[in-house]
Amino acid sequence: MLVTLDLTERQAHRVLAQAVRTRAKFEIEPRPDAHSALLWGTLAGNDKGTLQVDLHDVGPNVSLAALIGAMCDVRMILSGQLCLFSTHVLEVSDRTVPQRVVLAVPETIQVANRRRFARHAPVDPVPVRFFVPAAQPPFVAIMSNIGPHGVACRVISTDIDDVLFIGDEVRVEFVLPWGEDVYSLPAIACSKTRCREEGHVIIGFEFVAAGHEALLERLRNALQDEAARLTESEGQP
Repeated sequence: MLVTLDLTERQAHRVLAQAVRTRAKFEIEPRPDAHSALLWGTLAGNDKGTLQVDLHDVGPNVSLAALIGAMCDVRMILSGQLCLFSTHVLEVSDRTVPQRVVLAVPETIQVANRRRFARHAPVDPVPVRFFVPAAQPPFVAIMSNIGPHGVACRVISTDIDDVLFIGDEVRVEFVLPWGEDVYSLPAIACSKTRCREEGHVIIGFEFVAAGHEALLERLRNALQDEAARLTESEGQP
């Protein structure tokens, strides 16, 4: 399932700033009558309402003039998340090396996250502590669901709205109710969704695997064992 979230204007600005710092790779899909193929490029700058993208492997004999004014869909990977937006081409440069297109800064940006594994929703409340570098002490949330690659938590929105943003890195700590292991893992905030319960928000965190493979393998095994136990219990008369 592909879950998308519209970023706020402030969040979108932070995402684009991070994309410039990391020289994010863009996949640009123009409307078919403007250009028949995908364009690939690197975000080189974000200035005065424009995004400057240096193109890869277009070829010196390919004219980009037809792209001026064309609508296009753009995709990029940032902090492990797929970011999507629509915009239009303001300028092109055929004669520079590399060739360049200038895009209008989009009005909205979406973050998408494909859930590749089933998640387990605990029956009883499970507290989750997460440490945000810009805030002290840690926040305490209630686990909504847990999977081998991430965890979602419910927290009071007024506590977190101005402190935690999509793409921020945190550390999460929790103990599964059917075990004793303490899981302390770095993670990236990948979604924020308003709850039906007024004043609360669901924060989705994706675990950072690098350097923590052994602990994540223990978590995966613990989740699989619990899922197997519940399946066997449901099958008993």
